[in-house]
Amino acid sequence: MSITDRVERIRLNYVNSKPAISYERARIWTESHKRTEGQPVAIRRAQAFYDTCNELCVNIFPDELIVGCTGEFRKCGILTPEFSWTWVDREMDTFATRAQDPYEMTDEQRAFVRKEIFPYWEHKSLEEAFLAQISEETKRVAVDTGFVDTDSKWRQAVLFKKGFGGIKKEAEAYLAELDATSLEGAEKMEFYRSIVLVCDGIIRLANRYGEKAREMAAEEADETRKAELLQIAEICDVVPENPPKSFREAMQFMWFTQLGGILSENP
Repeated sequence: MSITDRVERIRLNYVNSKPAISYERARIWTESHKRTEGQPVAIRRAQAFYDTCNELCVNIFPDELIVGCTGEFRKCGILTPEFSWTWVDREMDTFATRAQDPYEMTDEQRAFVRKEIFPYWEHKSLEEAFLAQISEETKRVAVDTGFVDTDSKWRQAVLFKKGFGGIKKEAEAYLAELDATSLEGAEKMEFYRSIVLVCDGIIRLANRYGEKAREMAAEEADETRKAELLQIAEICDVVPENPPKSFREAMQFMWFTQLGGILSENP
């Protein structure tokens, strides 16, 4: 089966372009945590995710029909210092020249993350918390030897049946039933409030892509591409807030869910 001209253009762009580092996600995530000092961890993480969905740049690149990216570049690498930042600090000076997975990163970017991002996460990252709990003998055997991966790479479920809007309604219903005066109730309230924030975040991100698509359609001279952009906008109005009703909606739903996982956890 031959591929279309569109797919070939996208393929060549992917093959021929070196990925570039974006620190925008890390910047937004860090600034959000600075604002939520003292609040419950679940709320802080969820708020940071919402803030990222609300502030991260939204770009729709040429030929795209399924939209959503982690930063300003089509091939984009992001930083997640809350999981681990020390190895990035050690290696980022050679990101562009290393043999495996090279990434473009500017001197300005390196200076910014070393001054504005990494200092905040010192002694607060997941990696540092994990390493503080294991013995030196275990570290020698397991860490950076291939036996134990201290990064966090979880799998995300696709919520086709309910959509994130349905999940949000369920969380709000549970919240309404809880007794805030009990310890158990207060802890559960934190959890369900974080669920509401996360759902609001991913829906907000999709809606922003819809807004972007309409803005681009208004300036697009090519009628075929204009129609594609308007269809993208309509789809982003629907999913992932609601269950998908077509193959295109299902594909966009799946990608927004995957994108949410990448933005919230280690990519």
